[in-house]
Amino acid sequence: MDVIEKVERKDERGNTIQYSLYKGFVFPPVISSNIRDLVINTAQLKCRQDDVLLYTYPKCGTHWMYNILRMFLTGNLTYAGTPVYLEFFDIDVINNMQSPRLFATHLELDLLPDDMKNGIGTVVNIIRNPKDAAVSYYCFLTSLKNVGFTGGFDGFLNFFLKDEFFFGNWFAVIKDWLDIKKKYPKMRTLMLYYEDLKRNTLSNLERVQEFLGITSDKDFCKKVMACTDFTTMKQKHKEESKSIQEFKDFSEDGVLPVYRKGEIGDWKRWFTPEQSQHFDLIYKEKMQGYDVDIVFE
Repeated sequence: MDVIEKVERKDERGNTIQYSLYKGFVFPPVISSNIRDLVINTAQLKCRQDDVLLYTYPKCGTHWMYNILRMFLTGNLTYAGTPVYLEFFDIDVINNMQSPRLFATHLELDLLPDDMKNGIGTVVNIIRNPKDAAVSYYCFLTSLKNVGFTGGFDGFLNFFLKDEFFFGNWFAVIKDWLDIKKKYPKMRTLMLYYEDLKRNTLSNLERVQEFLGITSDKDFCKKVMACTDFTTMKQKHKEESKSIQEFKDFSEDGVLPVYRKGEIGDWKRWFTPEQSQHFDLIYKEKMQGYDVDIVFE
């Protein structure tokens, strides 16, 4: 049915989540545009062969990789700030961008532009371990306003593990991407793992460079690596980020607080042993049959 359903769920402790449900997809209230129009306009976006779309589940290295990609595409080592998102910006902003266009999204795989699914343009995807992603997402949302969640970490974690969660359940989303060659065999994708990108940055940047069809240049990769070091980018974001109108309703001065720690294994400071054990059981159940090496610490 072509109905947008407004959903509010509250647990026994008062933790509350609000979202819109459309055709089985979950949209957080921070998406201010008409969801039906968003879905149609995104599907019908006319892509170009040199387009690069960055997909990430929220809090999985979006700004980090966006700046890496921007530096490779332009040859300019200047901090580029926050990307244009399919779900937060008017589609004409992307239509009017000059090539090579680079834009981002948290939308689920099936919602991506039809042209991308058919091999026009390329997609870079980052997968991060879900425990760190959950902690970072909780800290991010609780630093904002009007985001559709109120409550503590335990409540957030329970919602995070439900089938209906902002931008999709992590397990379902990641399995879609792991099945990409079966679902959309024409789509040109590069899948990276956040933890490996942190620990083996240079070799991963060389993979990105090759994927983009850019002439191999190890020295430039080293410069990009230095310029996109987490501490450097956090400081640059603090000093140089400009207010973005699309984010003013839920973030202070329209600047997203996107850089927190960027660490591997920070979840151990948040999860109780019981929470971790429960999470592990669900992970084992949901990811059964998938040979994927997720690094948790």
